[in-house]
Amino acid sequence: MAEKMNISLPTMNHYETGKRIPGSDFLARLAKVVDCNPGWLLSGEGDMQTNECYTSSHPPPEGFVLVPRYNIEASAGGGSVIHSEQVVDHLAFKTDWVHKELGTDPKNLLLIHSIGDSMEPTIRSGDLLLVDRNKSRMKGDGIYLINLDDGLMVKRIEWLLDGSVVIRGDNTVVSREQVVSSTDLEKLHILGRVVWVGSKI
Repeated sequence: MAEKMNISLPTMNHYETGKRIPGSDFLARLAKVVDCNPGWLLSGEGDMQTNECYTSSHPPPEGFVLVPRYNIEASAGGGSVIHSEQVVDHLAFKTDWVHKELGTDPKNLLLIHSIGDSMEPTIRSGDLLLVDRNKSRMKGDGIYLINLDDGLMVKRIEWLLDGSVVIRGDNTVVSREQVVSSTDLEKLHILGRVVWVGSKI
């Protein structure tokens, strides 16, 4: 199976033993290879052959929580404009994992995709981002989903002692540092903290 999925045996073993959690793109590809439901791959419960996505009216197996995925993309570049916000589907995550590894309430989470290369290698274009909207997490240095000048971006934020904020990308080749002074902070809207990244292998 590892050969069919074009991944290493150790990686496949980590997925099977739960040491690593496969991303949604991997599960979608695996479901096509073995012709079964991605949800069944996650839990071993439910209909093996169904192709239905989980929704709020179609709950996940016990021990899992649904996280909404929105049809908006956050730019890991110059910023993307939000034309609409709509939940396209839900992905199931283990409730225990959310509490233990992320330390947050599942109700605070949402999923979006990233576009652009300014946050490489940490975040690549097309990656699935898990964002925590808990206001208590929106402080301290870290990677955040922000709205600045009507553009939706994923950037690394550093808070300075004078109250200003440094916004930068991890890819120093294409990303320029931007400083928002303490007097202009009303222009910066922090929407959530990026707490997990799902990448293609």
